[in-house]
Amino acid sequence: MDRLKTNRPRKTFPAALLVLALGAAAMACSTLLPGAGETQSTQGPIPATRYPPATPYAQSPAAGICASPEGVEVEMSLLPGIPDPRCLEIRPDQRLTVRNRTGGPVHVQLGPFSADLADGEDFTMDVPLGEFLAPGVHALQVEPCCGGELVLPPP
Repeated sequence: MDRLKTNRPRKTFPAALLVLALGAAAMACSTLLPGAGETQSTQGPIPATRYPPATPYAQSPAAGICASPEGVEVEMSLLPGIPDPRCLEIRPDQRLTVRNRTGGPVHVQLGPFSADLADGEDFTMDVPLGEFLAPGVHALQVEPCCGGELVLPPP
């Protein structure tokens, strides 16, 4: 007997059931995962962003007093052994420029952004800080040494 030619009935699903199952799965994903035009509700609507918000490491800065620059562009200069300013209180609509004035190369990282900078080079994050930072205190990571703090107050 040839096993490939059996006359057993095959189990099939009607096309309508397949369409319903795929539709239900799509609806479940869109309700579980915010994004795709939806908002998440905590203390009010938060606009959907391209980046998951970076988690702060503290609620108050270690530096004590923070500069509160006006304008859309804010700057932090990396000097030998210390950033200037040591702490920036930022708004969600502001963008950060990091200036390397250490005398050597550095690697900087904040949230999903990172760059290798030679001495004298600048790096601008062209995305508003509120797009990828959750409220709280965030450290500008600098290797080999000395990044500053960024404080995004709660809404």
